Amino acid sequence: MCKKSIIIPSHKEPQILDLMEEIEQEIGPSQIVVCNDRYGKGKGWAIRQALEQATGDCYIFIDGDRDIVPQEIFKILLYLKEFDIVVGKKELPHRWDRRILTYLSRIWIWVLFGLSVDTQTGIKGFNYKPSWKTDLWAYDIENLYKAKQMGKTMVEIPIHATVSDGKSIWDILSTLKDTIKIRLGI
Repeated sequence: MCKKSIIIPSHKEPQILDLMEEIEQEIGPSQIVVCNDRYGKGKGWAIRQALEQATGDCYIFIDGDRDIVPQEIFKILLYLKEFDIVVGKKELPHRWDRRILTYLSRIWIWVLFGLSVDTQTGIKGFNYKPSWKTDLWAYDIENLYKAKQMGKTMVEIPIHATVSDGKSIWDILSTLKDTIKIRLGI
């Protein structure tokens, strides 16, 4: 079993201490690094800062909003024995407009980057320390695209998550803009 560093991006989630305690109880000894974008620089920036403190052999990112239960980390760890990267995939949203938007965004990501995994679900595992430049939401996409270019093995696994309607249209447009920048190497 690898020495785990669990990175939890948190945006003012009041239950973050409960989540940390639950991870310790369920997963066992782990380095837990909570990151917060208190300067308004973006989720990608905050996680990148947290990785500087991480000392594990494998790195698990799990969102702090508790949409994904900590037990899902076990699945990620199981697959990390065989793959460089494990990406969680949650069910599609129930609302038809969000479902269509999700399909379209997945097609967009596949066309631009050749990535056929769910880049936006809030749990991923790596058996190496990943890196990226993007500060906002699209850091996942840049990270996975770089990994694909480096020949890293990647698998997508179904996870149980609470599916919310989540992002605003402005978040989606920001991510769209970021994906174009990533693809153009800007």
